[in-house]
Amino acid sequence: MELKSLFIGLTFTIGIFALKSGVGLYYLLSLKRKLKVLFFSVYSAVYLFIFMLSSLILQKIDITGHFEAIQTFLKSGMFIHMLMACLLLIWGIILVKRQKSEKRITHAWLSMVIPCPVCIMVIFFSAGFLFAFFPDFGNLAVLCAYAVFIVINIATMVVMSFWKVLSDSTPESILGFTMLMIAVYFLLSVILMPQFSDLDKIYRLAAYKGEINIIN
Repeated sequence: MELKSLFIGLTFTIGIFALKSGVGLYYLLSLKRKLKVLFFSVYSAVYLFIFMLSSLILQKIDITGHFEAIQTFLKSGMFIHMLMACLLLIWGIILVKRQKSEKRITHAWLSMVIPCPVCIMVIFFSAGFLFAFFPDFGNLAVLCAYAVFIVINIATMVVMSFWKVLSDSTPESILGFTMLMIAVYFLLSVILMPQFSDLDKIYRLAAYKGEINIIN
């Protein structure tokens, strides 16, 4: 049960990260229509490098010897996500309020496409989980995770394209609205996740079966 929960959690986290990146990539490709293939190829190559670099590091370095450093970094993850969520929230509001007549290009897509340190650690931990679960096919499993990441990117861009056609909204307003939704998700995760830190203890207490004394 714990293994299944961990797998679902990592898959969901990578999915959210792929969704976020796909939104930013959609906006970029909507501006550079003639260079779509080039930009998407560069984007795919960069993330392939990140996934495979994580795979290489896990094969060459014993991360258990650097656990304290990793733990120290993860403790700052909440602050990084809070800061990023606030940035997306403010920038998203600005884009949503922008009038259709304003044709200015925004660089907000960079905040969606460029991975933050926590997102890179998510990829790294996902690769570590796959290597632990599939020790003989670790590299192939990481490549499959990368393929899922890219498929979610493409699916996100397709949905965004339909959204634009159906709503007749500008790419900037669509980008701003999705930034707001992702910012709210990040803020809720920062607020709610710490409340579940003792959930495993509660589960063990609830599942515990003590001696039952039958009294006439």
